[in-house]
Amino acid sequence: MLGAVLAGCADTSSGTTARNTEKVADAALGVGDYAEAARLYERATASAPRSVPALLGLGRAYGATGQFVRAQNALESALKVEPRNEQVLVELGHLQLEQMHPRDALEYYDKALKTDGRNKAALTGKGVALDYLSRHTEAQQVYQQALALYPTDFPLLSDYALSRVLSGNIGEGIRLMEQLLRDPSKGTTVRANMALAYALDGREADARAVMSGDMSGPDIDRTLAYYRLIRKDYLAGKPIGYMVFR
Repeated sequence: MLGAVLAGCADTSSGTTARNTEKVADAALGVGDYAEAARLYERATASAPRSVPALLGLGRAYGATGQFVRAQNALESALKVEPRNEQVLVELGHLQLEQMHPRDALEYYDKALKTDGRNKAALTGKGVALDYLSRHTEAQQVYQQALALYPTDFPLLSDYALSRVLSGNIGEGIRLMEQLLRDPSKGTTVRANMALAYALDGREADARAVMSGDMSGPDIDRTLAYYRLIRKDYLAGKPIGYMVFR
């Protein structure tokens, strides 16, 4: 009996240590110290191998450093513990998008949405994956569904604007981007999308001006050269999603 009591105390202590380590790892992940976050999550999972938060954090840290196989393994381990965990499913979707596997990403996002149809990250990711596949009409239906729930969400609006551009509604997409650009704290992403929109519209001078605050001259030249290739297919009516999101 005493041995069982002592074992129980050890388990509690181990669990507390793992949770404390997870908190420090979360902080490292939050400030972008991914290598340190991974090291700490590894320690946490060694103490508590079935901790979904630790495995989820470990997957995120590995993914951020480009260790996609290790990230996949950590997230799949978390999914074995909680097969319907939305955060894990969404993270697996994001991981597939990072590796340019939009069809696989869609499967994970759809599984997350079966559990919670209001999951904003899953809705956003699904829209991006559909745009990646040049299924823009479907993507916009997803964005509209999401915006009905979260009408002021910046990433949703930004992705929706880009989707409108990619589907041929350049003017409408640019008008929305110009409004979003008035939020100075989130302008970088919108400027990148706007530069692409201008380039697709044949307005290279405007595209260059938009990029000038964020990129060097040689980088702008390389980007514009690539945008010309995209525009050629765009004008020919060919799918360009894979070229935009590569």
